[in-house]
Amino acid sequence: MTNSNDSWPKLLQRTLPNDGSTAQGTAAQSLGVQAAPSLPRRPSRQLYQPHQWVESSVSMTSLSAGLSDLPMDSRQQKRQSACQLPAESHGTRSISPSIDDRPPTTDRIAAFVLDIPDGVRNMTQHPNSFMVGSVAITVTKPTKAHRIKLSFVGQQRVYLRDARSQAPLPSSANFDYTMFEKHLALWGADIEDDSSAGNETHTLMPGTLRVPFSIKLPRVNYPSTIKRDKTCRVRYLIWATLERPGTFKDHTLSTHKEEIYFEPWAYPTRPREVMRISNTVYGTPDTPTAHLAVEVTGGTLLLPAEAGDRIMYKLDARTKLDEKAATDGQPLLDVDSYVVRFMRLHIVEKLKVRGLIKGREQTQIYRNSIHSVTLVPNKSTPGMVSNSKSTFSSNGYIRLPLDMCPFDSKHLKRTYELRVECDVVDKSSLLDKMMRHKSTYSMQVPLEICTISPDKFDKATYQNAYTDETRNISSITPLPHHKDPAEPWIFADGWELEKSFVKWDRFNPVWIELARKHST
Repeated sequence: MTNSNDSWPKLLQRTLPNDGSTAQGTAAQSLGVQAAPSLPRRPSRQLYQPHQWVESSVSMTSLSAGLSDLPMDSRQQKRQSACQLPAESHGTRSISPSIDDRPPTTDRIAAFVLDIPDGVRNMTQHPNSFMVGSVAITVTKPTKAHRIKLSFVGQQRVYLRDARSQAPLPSSANFDYTMFEKHLALWGADIEDDSSAGNETHTLMPGTLRVPFSIKLPRVNYPSTIKRDKTCRVRYLIWATLERPGTFKDHTLSTHKEEIYFEPWAYPTRPREVMRISNTVYGTPDTPTAHLAVEVTGGTLLLPAEAGDRIMYKLDARTKLDEKAATDGQPLLDVDSYVVRFMRLHIVEKLKVRGLIKGREQTQIYRNSIHSVTLVPNKSTPGMVSNSKSTFSSNGYIRLPLDMCPFDSKHLKRTYELRVECDVVDKSSLLDKMMRHKSTYSMQVPLEICTISPDKFDKATYQNAYTDETRNISSITPLPHHKDPAEPWIFADGWELEKSFVKWDRFNPVWIELARKHST
């Protein structure tokens, strides 16, 4: 059973083996099964024919009119309809409203930020410094509020452990101390007003209000900004707070807290001179080298040193017999068979904390190495730091860190030390690392650091302890420690930035910034 039309696809057509004619149908139809209805012909799609360039004198107007009669597919029709402008009426073109005219946010408070210039935020502040900034708030609706308050707080915390406790886990305590706490109302009701006028509400109109402020630090050596885990923390924070009335209590909204890095002035107490080192370090009991001692001689130049300076050192270390151990009658070791193999210098930060635990005042000391250098023996192979001679001799320079600043406050005191470490080993085990036994001998030397160069003072100035300003070369007067009750001053202005207001519309900077974020 076959069909004579060509409506069947080629996949369903089969060729007869005898005459080569085409049979329309399937195997089921050849067995006498009723044939399936014929499939409709697929509509032919008009293919794109590239235009051929023909030289003629046809004008562009007639050419565009002829192109408009060409057939277009559905996508081109949609694109053309979307590009059509609305009909004109009375000679004016109607423009649809832009998306920029709609507010990018529905929140009542769109932004509330504390803005401090990078030149103030990234710089180290000292006594008698001047800091500036501004507080900006953007509201989208008329908002009632009491005030916009600026806060500047200096906090100090020390960590103490109860050394007298017999418990397996000794008790500890964190002692907090507020050095100063200053507040100022930049807008709205005054903070110090105790009358009903202090709780009155004011209205913030829709827009961005920017209020500048300035802070004047006193001539007081507050402790330096520092953070040491499980030891101490000193920080200086600035933030702003918006106080709004509520049903049962007032609502507050605060900006991020900006931390200010502060560093006091550290004056030298004497001119630069050579610090002589001559010390004998004895061994630790119950060690194989308990009868040995290490003698360290030499010195360092240019002390007291300024933070960031290079100080010169010249040190010699050798092993010797402990005289106390020689009188005990115990078998002594051969001193000549032991050498100082390695030698290191450490810049140590010494923190002394004070506080009360269970009603008793306690003092604890923490030491932390902030910089270390492995010394190279004189006349040694380049790159070699080990020694095999009887005396370890080395000379060179060591660079001090830039953030070194000693201070002394009520509960925290920071000083610095120079630690000398010597590793003593047996000569017979130099080639056998598995059998080598190392003993470390260390000693500490006070290291005086200042933030003002001693070269700015003469000898008479040191003798008078800076009491006579006429003899001070740089006219620098000493600053009192934290015992002085002076506190910072906060002003609502004080620099070139003035108080400003920008209404809430599509030209507002906050509006533009939020719209850009939503579009991306």
